[in-house]
Amino acid sequence: MAVLLIALGMADTALSQRVSYPQLVNRSETPQIFINDIIVPDSDSSSSLMFSFRFNNDFIPFRKLQASELDQAPANTEYYSTLRFSAEVFEGKIKKRNSPGTNTAGRDSWTDTVYVSSFEDTQANKKYASGALSTKLTPGSYNYVLQLSMLQEINERSTQRREIEIPNLSEMEKGEIYLIKSVSSTSNGTKYELINMDDNVVFGKDFTALIRIPNYQKNNIYTATVNKIVDDKENNDSTESLFSSEISDESFFQNTSLKIVKSSEPALILQNSGNFTYAVVKIPSSKFDNSRYKLTVKHTESDKTVSERTFQSYWQDMPASLYNLNIAIDMLKFIASNDEIERIRRGSDKERERKFREFWEKRDPTPNTVYNELMAEYYNRIDHAYKEFGSQQEPLGHESDRGEVYIKFGPPNSKERVFPPGGKTREIWKYPNQTFVFEAVSGFGDFKLIGKR
Repeated sequence: MAVLLIALGMADTALSQRVSYPQLVNRSETPQIFINDIIVPDSDSSSSLMFSFRFNNDFIPFRKLQASELDQAPANTEYYSTLRFSAEVFEGKIKKRNSPGTNTAGRDSWTDTVYVSSFEDTQANKKYASGALSTKLTPGSYNYVLQLSMLQEINERSTQRREIEIPNLSEMEKGEIYLIKSVSSTSNGTKYELINMDDNVVFGKDFTALIRIPNYQKNNIYTATVNKIVDDKENNDSTESLFSSEISDESFFQNTSLKIVKSSEPALILQNSGNFTYAVVKIPSSKFDNSRYKLTVKHTESDKTVSERTFQSYWQDMPASLYNLNIAIDMLKFIASNDEIERIRRGSDKERERKFREFWEKRDPTPNTVYNELMAEYYNRIDHAYKEFGSQQEPLGHESDRGEVYIKFGPPNSKERVFPPGGKTREIWKYPNQTFVFEAVSGFGDFKLIGKR
């Protein structure tokens, strides 16, 4: 469950006919937070409901430190924010309006003061505050509300109440799957640090899946499979198999249990005592496109599913154009002919996406990896040009003369402004083998290309 989460599909067919590029830029810059509700088994008769969370800095309001506060702050910091996050869990399902209130089953809270060293850090989306809350529950129906307060706000921000079912694990035929960022050894057991981004994994990086196997049978074979979920209008969500591996015997851990670690990087510790069996499987997601996937673990002989979970890749700095296939194709106009663009546009969504990927695969400097550096650089240049070279007269900076030169050739080796007496301001961009001269056409940052040498 994420309070706010940007969709990450390559082809956003629902918005394909309506969305504009400026809307995609705004969408890509929307501050994000991640809040995950995770059920962690304690025993056959109880579980812990864990809320792991991550608030990116660009979501958090910061305040500049006053002189009187500097002594209390870490060295070399200039801004701070205070945060309080809490969860309260109630018995039963959500009551109708005017029904008697339900009893509290558990509550937990977290507070922190976040310090950063610069204004740029206050706007960063790769820096964040994170942690975890938890409460122990017996099987049954519950509902909960989450509350967040920042910079000592008087009124806390509250989510709507949400229902959740805590299962009786002894009756469950399918186990939980946890998405793991890193694995390390501790004196108490093996520590599995959660990715902590809801159902997302980092695009271009492998991860580990920690999987509970109900009714584990030692002499049987289990297989882990990853299928790509393909949006298909005719077949709804069809799948395409990308990875399948038999789980080796040494990857299973019997008679174990999990302990929650509520640190700044939430984790689970696998302890050598308990009634559960877990499997640890490395998933080669560095080879997967940014899309949605389903991880399935099956008992091979019976073909029975014992665990499954969907996840999607998360490209944090994905250029805005790549949120929508139609716009990504349109933006090829700076480097592709009209005939080539029209060829890619033809066909179904699936065919157009295939042709778009093929266009960039031919130009991929590292074809053995899923991340195409050249494609990312090209679309990042478009985003930069849109923001940097827009003006009142030409708000779409990537459509301006300077924007087009920047997209095609990148940042110049040197940039100079000259002010001829009685003439218009000029801007000179020098590259190793060529120079572009732009001239101001207004006093509001509009420049036109007047020469190339």
